[in-house]
Amino acid sequence: MTISSTNRKAGPFIGNDSASVFPFAFSVFSAADVYAVQLNTVTSVESPLTLGVDYTVTLNADQSANPGGTLTLTAGPLATGLTLTLTTAVTPLQLTDLTNQGGFYPRVITRAFDKLTVLAQQILERLGRSLTLPLSTSADVST
Repeated sequence: MTISSTNRKAGPFIGNDSASVFPFAFSVFSAADVYAVQLNTVTSVESPLTLGVDYTVTLNADQSANPGGTLTLTAGPLATGLTLTLTTAVTPLQLTDLTNQGGFYPRVITRAFDKLTVLAQQILERLGRSLTLPLSTSADVST
Protein backbone atom coordinates (compact mmCIF):
# COMPACT_ATOMS: atom_id res chain seq x y z
CA MET A 1 0.00 0.00 0.00
CA THR A 2 1.13 3.55 -0.57
CA ILE A 3 -0.29 6.65 1.06
CA SER A 4 -1.14 8.95 -1.83
CA SER A 5 -3.45 11.37 0.01
CA THR A 6 -3.00 13.64 3.01
CA ASN A 7 -6.68 13.27 3.94
CA ARG A 8 -7.18 11.68 7.38
CA LYS A 9 -10.73 12.78 8.09
CA ALA A 10 -14.25 12.12 6.79
CA GLY A 11 -17.22 14.25 7.77
CA PRO A 12 -18.63 15.69 9.77
CA PHE A 13 -21.71 13.83 8.59
CA ILE A 14 -24.91 15.51 9.74
CA GLY A 15 -27.61 13.29 11.22
CA ASN A 16 -30.83 13.13 9.21
CA ASP A 17 -32.60 10.09 10.72
CA SER A 18 -32.06 8.09 7.53
CA ALA A 19 -28.33 7.54 6.84
CA SER A 20 -26.49 4.82 8.75
CA VAL A 21 -23.64 4.08 6.31
CA PHE A 22 -20.83 6.62 5.94
CA PRO A 23 -17.93 6.51 3.47
CA PHE A 24 -14.31 7.39 4.11
CA ALA A 25 -11.50 7.68 1.57
CA PHE A 26 -8.32 7.43 3.65
CA SER A 27 -6.27 4.23 3.69
CA VAL A 28 -6.12 2.09 6.80
CA PHE A 29 -4.37 -1.13 7.74
CA SER A 30 -7.37 -2.67 9.52
CA ALA A 31 -10.90 -1.84 10.64
CA ALA A 32 -9.54 -1.19 14.15
CA ASP A 33 -7.64 1.83 12.79
CA VAL A 34 -10.89 3.73 12.11
CA TYR A 35 -11.81 6.13 14.92
CA ALA A 36 -15.32 7.59 15.06
CA VAL A 37 -16.78 10.33 17.26
CA GLN A 38 -20.34 11.49 17.58
CA LEU A 39 -21.13 15.10 18.47
CA ASN A 40 -24.39 16.13 20.08
CA THR A 41 -24.92 19.55 18.48
CA VAL A 42 -27.32 20.65 21.23
CA THR A 43 -25.00 19.96 24.19
CA SER A 44 -21.67 20.21 22.26
CA VAL A 45 -20.60 16.93 23.87
CA GLU A 46 -18.41 14.71 21.71
CA SER A 47 -18.37 10.98 22.43
CA PRO A 48 -16.09 8.34 20.93
CA LEU A 49 -17.81 5.32 19.41
CA THR A 50 -16.63 1.73 19.85
CA LEU A 51 -15.90 -0.65 16.97
CA GLY A 52 -18.05 -3.76 17.22
CA VAL A 53 -20.49 -2.10 19.61
CA ASP A 54 -21.52 1.17 17.98
CA TYR A 55 -20.30 0.53 14.44
CA THR A 56 -18.77 -1.88 11.98
CA VAL A 57 -16.26 -1.11 9.24
CA THR A 58 -16.05 -2.57 5.75
CA LEU A 59 -12.73 -1.86 4.04
CA ASN A 60 -12.23 -1.61 0.30
CA ALA A 61 -10.23 -4.64 -0.84
CA ASP A 62 -7.26 -2.77 -2.32
CA GLN A 63 -6.25 0.08 0.01
CA SER A 64 -3.57 1.23 -2.46
CA ALA A 65 -5.78 1.57 -5.54
CA ASN A 66 -9.04 2.35 -3.73
CA PRO A 67 -8.36 3.49 -0.14
CA GLY A 68 -11.06 3.67 2.48
CA GLY A 69 -14.35 1.93 2.97
CA THR A 70 -17.58 2.46 4.86
CA LEU A 71 -18.62 2.72 8.48
CA THR A 72 -22.06 1.39 9.41
CA LEU A 73 -23.77 2.41 12.64
CA THR A 74 -25.17 -0.65 14.41
CA ALA A 75 -28.02 1.23 16.15
CA GLY A 76 -29.44 2.48 12.86
CA PRO A 77 -29.54 5.91 11.25
CA LEU A 78 -27.66 8.88 12.68
CA ALA A 79 -30.25 10.99 14.47
CA THR A 80 -30.97 14.64 13.77
CA GLY A 81 -28.96 16.76 16.20
CA LEU A 82 -25.91 14.51 15.95
CA THR A 83 -22.88 14.61 13.70
CA LEU A 84 -20.39 11.85 12.98
CA THR A 85 -16.72 12.39 12.17
CA LEU A 86 -14.24 9.70 11.16
CA THR A 87 -10.46 9.64 11.29
CA THR A 88 -7.75 7.14 12.20
CA ALA A 89 -6.22 6.10 15.49
CA VAL A 90 -3.23 4.02 14.45
CA THR A 91 -1.27 2.88 17.49
CA PRO A 92 2.18 4.51 17.56
CA LEU A 93 4.15 1.29 17.91
CA GLN A 94 6.96 0.06 15.66
CA LEU A 95 6.41 -3.67 15.22
CA THR A 96 8.59 -4.27 12.17
CA ASP A 97 11.70 -6.23 13.07
CA LEU A 98 14.37 -6.50 10.39
CA THR A 99 16.95 -9.07 11.45
CA ASN A 100 20.55 -9.35 10.34
CA GLN A 101 20.81 -11.69 7.35
CA GLY A 102 17.04 -12.20 7.36
CA GLY A 103 14.73 -11.75 4.41
CA PHE A 104 14.48 -8.24 3.04
CA TYR A 105 10.91 -8.00 1.76
CA PRO A 106 9.88 -4.74 0.06
CA ARG A 107 6.27 -5.23 1.23
CA VAL A 108 7.42 -5.19 4.87
CA ILE A 109 9.48 -2.03 4.37
CA THR A 110 6.65 -0.31 2.49
CA ARG A 111 4.15 -1.13 5.23
CA ALA A 112 6.50 0.28 7.90
CA PHE A 113 6.94 3.52 5.92
CA ASP A 114 3.17 3.70 5.31
CA LYS A 115 2.53 3.43 9.04
CA LEU A 116 5.00 6.25 9.73
CA THR A 117 3.25 8.38 7.11
CA VAL A 118 -0.17 7.71 8.66
CA LEU A 119 1.15 8.56 12.13
CA ALA A 120 2.57 11.85 10.81
CA GLN A 121 -0.75 12.63 9.12
CA GLN A 122 -2.65 11.92 12.35
CA ILE A 123 -0.40 14.38 14.18
CA LEU A 124 -0.80 17.01 11.45
CA GLU A 125 -4.60 16.62 11.49
CA ARG A 126 -4.67 17.17 15.25
CA LEU A 127 -2.18 20.04 15.04
CA GLY A 128 -4.41 21.68 12.44
CA ARG A 129 -7.11 21.94 15.13
CA SER A 130 -4.71 23.34 17.76
CA LEU A 131 -3.84 26.82 18.87
CA THR A 132 -0.35 27.70 17.71
CA LEU A 133 1.99 30.60 18.24
CA PRO A 134 4.16 32.23 15.58
CA LEU A 135 7.61 30.68 15.15
CA SER A 136 9.25 33.94 16.25
CA THR A 137 7.44 33.94 19.62
CA SER A 138 9.90 33.90 22.53
CA ALA A 139 10.05 30.81 24.71
CA ASP A 140 8.97 32.73 27.82
CA VAL A 141 5.69 34.01 26.39
CA SER A 142 2.66 33.72 28.68
CA THR A 143 -0.37 32.39 26.87
